[in-house]
Amino acid sequence: MGRVSQRSLLRAAAVAVSVPITLLALAAPALASTSGSGDAGPGLTVLQTVGIFVGIPVGLFVLIWLLVYAPSMVKGPRYRPGLTWWAAARWFNGPPQGLSGVSGVAPGPDTTKGGGASARW
Repeated sequence: MGRVSQRSLLRAAAVAVSVPITLLALAAPALASTSGSGDAGPGLTVLQTVGIFVGIPVGLFVLIWLLVYAPSMVKGPRYRPGLTWWAAARWFNGPPQGLSGVSGVAPGPDTTKGGGASARW
């Protein structure tokens, strides 16, 4: 038989501990003590039932929706294709003085009209 790694032993120990705990947690309602009379107690009102089975899921849905969409609503508008660009132009990894530092290159009038990823050449 080959050598057993420490990682395999830890994984086996985690499974050996977590499976009985999970089974006990699932069996907890069956192990609950009863009053002995078999009486289920007072029932829920219609408002309580609707609150539990409709209100809680709707509330969770709204909370998750807010957590997903609130950051984009707070950031404000972003660029959309077809709209004019409102930000100042930036040149990454170019000369620090811009085009004036490059000899023989001058921007033409056609360089700002489109093309690139928008496929409007």
